[in-house]
Amino acid sequence: MGTLYNPSNAKIQLANLDPIRASLQTTLNELNSKKPIYKNAVSEREDAMASLGKLVTKVLNYAKSIDISAADKENIANQAKKIRGDQKAKKTNPETTEAIGISTSQMSYDSRIANLDVFIKQLGSHANYAPNESEIQVASLETLHGNLATLSTTVNTAGNALITARINRNNVLYNNDNNVIQLMRDVKSYLKSLGDSAKPYHSAMVKLKFIEKV
Repeated sequence: MGTLYNPSNAKIQLANLDPIRASLQTTLNELNSKKPIYKNAVSEREDAMASLGKLVTKVLNYAKSIDISAADKENIANQAKKIRGDQKAKKTNPETTEAIGISTSQMSYDSRIANLDVFIKQLGSHANYAPNESEIQVASLETLHGNLATLSTTVNTAGNALITARINRNNVLYNNDNNVIQLMRDVKSYLKSLGDSAKPYHSAMVKLKFIEKV
């Protein structure tokens, strides 16, 4: 627009819009870099935990076969239910899920892993729990728990980084006095005020959609 674009409002002068554009691009690049890290970590954890329910059932069936009290067997069974859960943890989509969704998913998996730790300690407290099958031996279960805990920590770290990156993006777009949404409204209003001389530019500008997040 050359000299035709000459607003008195300092906030929408080009010299002040350019740094905001650069800031927004930086936050978008950061967000985009965090998404695949989180998605990959989530996938690795889900793959590792996919067969946990079946394994716990196998352990439980063996525990029922050994010479321990009915009360001890019931305690082991109750702990097994906590690990398997009535519902699978909801998968988290970093493209759409905000902080609370990620946090909820983290707690669900972390809870199962914590319950697995208690489950293993229950088994280890009984000398009669001594299966020949290596997969369900206490040492193997402890190794599994350690691996799952590490994977979940990786997911949580990546999820928190994604939350922060999304917040930083939203701050530029929506949540400050010079947010992009309001600035674009002001620019469109200014162009409209210029009348016919700026009509082609205003028409082009209104086609650019800047939508505030609900």
